[in-house]
Amino acid sequence: MTIDGLAEFLANYPFTVAALFAAPPLFALLLGAVHGKGNGGGLPWKYVYTLLLYMACVPGIFAAMLTAYRLLFLNTDLTKVNVLIYFLPIVSMLATLVLVKRNVGEFARVPGFGRLAGLMLMLGLSFGVAFVLHRMHFFIGFLGDLGSLLLYATAAFALLQWARNKLFGAKDDRALKDVVAGEKADA
Repeated sequence: MTIDGLAEFLANYPFTVAALFAAPPLFALLLGAVHGKGNGGGLPWKYVYTLLLYMACVPGIFAAMLTAYRLLFLNTDLTKVNVLIYFLPIVSMLATLVLVKRNVGEFARVPGFGRLAGLMLMLGLSFGVAFVLHRMHFFIGFLGDLGSLLLYATAAFALLQWARNKLFGAKDDRALKDVVAGEKADA
């Protein structure tokens, strides 16, 4: 099954797709009403917010990359694509991020958010590098294809990941350590 095949399959179930992407922000809104604004960083709420963020961000990142690919690489007219497949996941991700930020206070209090933010950053940077390479026709001549472009994008992603690890340290998450240390001091 191709990505276009998956999009066509999901387009056959618009109410299910809309409900799945509306659930994370609505649930974050409901949770905020339950525990109060800014109090979501404690137990067990922070783990529920982690689940919500991953439920919203993974498809949202995928949809953002797919939409950008269709717009920038394939020059597709975005007025002719399915809104539920290409734009609703992005809106759901953004709404969930805003609501979780409002409910928790700081994203550092949500376990795993640093890694998710790193994934978003690295994919965005890799996509940007791949787009620049594509526009420059760098090493992709008349014999090149999409596979070559994906190979260059993967190499750029690995290079950026290596650079990030060298610059910031592979497992160095000071903000999370400070929050955890603050919670232990409060106990």
